[in-house]
Amino acid sequence: MNKFTILSILLLFICTSCAEEKQVEIKVENVVKTQPTETKAATKSNNIVVDFKEFPKNAAGKEIWTSKIKEGKADVKVVKDEELKKDVLRLRSDEASYFYQKELKNVNLDKNGIVSWKWKVTQNPKGGDVRKRSTDDQAIQVLLAFEGKYVISYIWDPSAPVGYTKDSSIPFILAQKVLVLESGEKNVNKWLEIRRDVKADFKKLYGKEAPPLGGVAIQINSQHTESKCESFISPIVFESK
Repeated sequence: MNKFTILSILLLFICTSCAEEKQVEIKVENVVKTQPTETKAATKSNNIVVDFKEFPKNAAGKEIWTSKIKEGKADVKVVKDEELKKDVLRLRSDEASYFYQKELKNVNLDKNGIVSWKWKVTQNPKGGDVRKRSTDDQAIQVLLAFEGKYVISYIWDPSAPVGYTKDSSIPFILAQKVLVLESGEKNVNKWLEIRRDVKADFKKLYGKEAPPLGGVAIQINSQHTESKCESFISPIVFESK
């Protein structure tokens, strides 16, 4: 089974969201929230950049980003952001749930183990709260899928505090850990920069070393709360150490 097939299976089950919820304690120590600036790290030539130049298909018609729609209609568009001065992905949800995923073949976490991106939420799903299955809606999630059916889901949650984690694993099918990196309305309409040590997060969440990375996905949903939400995300960068 190749990495792309593994990723598709993982994210299909993520969207069904039928797992028992368990709380796991973890500190969020390396979240950086700043006004966006171009740093030396962000411009290294040996960084691996996951961008939206070919979204969802390339010029030849080959699908580069694969979509999965659980409910409603996907409303997504690549737009030029004047503040960042680059193309970003805009996602909207009107009682919908969907994600776009991309296979990653060339990310070696020993060499490119720091993942960074900038995200902005302009509208949270009203009443969203990852701590309750009936309100588990977020305007933006960044998911990393690993070989062996492991997933880390980084989220901006409308209610749960920064640092909150949830074990949403489905026994014998999927291991999924959720980590809240931003919360609430305080930073709505602001670009925030996030940097995470992927291997360190995996070790803290799963208690063992991270397997090879298989892919990345970007998700939005507001079907549980029957509300609307909107978010933006920059290219995702796997920085060289």
